[in-house]
Amino acid sequence: MIKESNYVSELNPKNEIDTLIEYATTEAVPIMDKISVEFVKQLLRIHNAHNVLEIGTAIGYSALHFASVHPNIQITTIERNELMYQQAKKNIQDFNKQHQINLVFKDALEAFDEVNHQIYDVLFIDAAKAQSKKFFELYSPLVRTGGLIITDNILYHDFVGNIEIVRSRNVKQMVRKIEKYNTWLSENTDYQTNFIDIGDGMSISIKLKGE
Repeated sequence: MIKESNYVSELNPKNEIDTLIEYATTEAVPIMDKISVEFVKQLLRIHNAHNVLEIGTAIGYSALHFASVHPNIQITTIERNELMYQQAKKNIQDFNKQHQINLVFKDALEAFDEVNHQIYDVLFIDAAKAQSKKFFELYSPLVRTGGLIITDNILYHDFVGNIEIVRSRNVKQMVRKIEKYNTWLSENTDYQTNFIDIGDGMSISIKLKGE
């Protein structure tokens, strides 16, 4: 019997980019699950996004998917790991998306001056989970009023909200940081935020005020 998640995945449009899933699985590279990436793509369509800033490229899977939404959408994506950066660069070239995807090789906490040449419709945060608040605070000024800030992996393998089941001290620290970030975001009145139980959890914040 096909699991429900696989069934729903199969209902979504087939995309050549999904051939990268096998590489990610083999090399243990964390990428978005199919349903989550299709969900964000639909948000980009509904929001009529033209410029997206992504924190955390990995192998370029999500950036390539975002670029597939519309031929005129522009994706700027930041990656600090050289191996991931080189693989993402290759994948972007293989899919002939260099004209849509600007790949930045730098630590996202040091990359502001590389990407602050424009205002973005959407900021997508999918990098070091302990740094989500810093990424949010650093890059949110580049998001237009009414724009979206999406944070992935806010449940961290379902440990968030269930910290009592965590045995590792390091993982406990990570979970506490994510819980603190989620609480901070839920109480931030400059944004209207919803938390969605999809994939590994996702927050979607609408920017209500300018900087």
